[in-house]
Amino acid sequence: MSFSQPSQPSNADGRRPEKNAPKNASAASNGKANNPNGKKKAGKNAKVSLGADGNRRGLAETFAAAGRDALEDGDFEEAFDAFQQALGYNSQHVAARIGLGKIWLEFEEFERAFEEANRVLKLDPKRAEAFELRGHSKRFLGDFEGAVDDYTQAVALDRKAFAAFYGRAIAADMLGRPEAALDDFRACLALAPEFVPAYYDRGVLYASENRFADALADYSKALELDPEFAHCFVARGSTFAELGETDKALADFDEALRLDPENADAYYYRSLVRRELGDKAAADRDRRTALELGFDEENDV
Repeated sequence: MSFSQPSQPSNADGRRPEKNAPKNASAASNGKANNPNGKKKAGKNAKVSLGADGNRRGLAETFAAAGRDALEDGDFEEAFDAFQQALGYNSQHVAARIGLGKIWLEFEEFERAFEEANRVLKLDPKRAEAFELRGHSKRFLGDFEGAVDDYTQAVALDRKAFAAFYGRAIAADMLGRPEAALDDFRACLALAPEFVPAYYDRGVLYASENRFADALADYSKALELDPEFAHCFVARGSTFAELGETDKALADFDEALRLDPENADAYYYRSLVRRELGDKAAADRDRRTALELGFDEENDV
């Protein structure tokens, strides 16, 4: 039995996408604000805190700070509005442009993120965050060599830029340079030892190299840090299946489906294990469900 390692779509810094979109973003025009604690909107707070007499640069700085707070909280609609307000007061506010670029990345507007990065680099040619942002944009646009170049610039300017090491690792892996990728994963995790996506993606790389014990260790660490990472259970289950540990594989697929009942990969790979165990009826049910949920059987390699 041979399993491919299921990939987990993620945004540039490795976090799994949030649900609320900026209301003006074309990729997610129907997004709702995520404000579960009933707190006042960051942008409104910024306006109240300075009042009508605040100077333009001060207002820009306050809105940019509010945007950063909202972005950190995962409230992309509020962050988007705050950054736009900041840029209305100061179109050259570098932090607001970087924040806006990060939001475009979240919602797969990679060309727009690329444009924001270029605007920042015209204003500040040595801004590590801008090189990192442009590297992310290029990577998602398929320019892996260009991404490596920008990530290299980012880490040269800021040796603590763990997300740039992570992005460069992904790009290097896509270019068929596993050893370079592993070096960058190590650098990333040395700076950010609780950065879950690096463990997950390094696990995928290890599994592709048939280093299954290393893959299991990384998947398990990722799940220790994020027990609700459903797709990591799928990846670990697939690795257990490769090793013939079918009970553990089924347990992981079951847990993935408990967390994410529409995970097509979990159904499909569970069907393979069930078929291997001789449970044809259950295997057929799982396979049908996987295909109904959009699993691409022809391109599974």
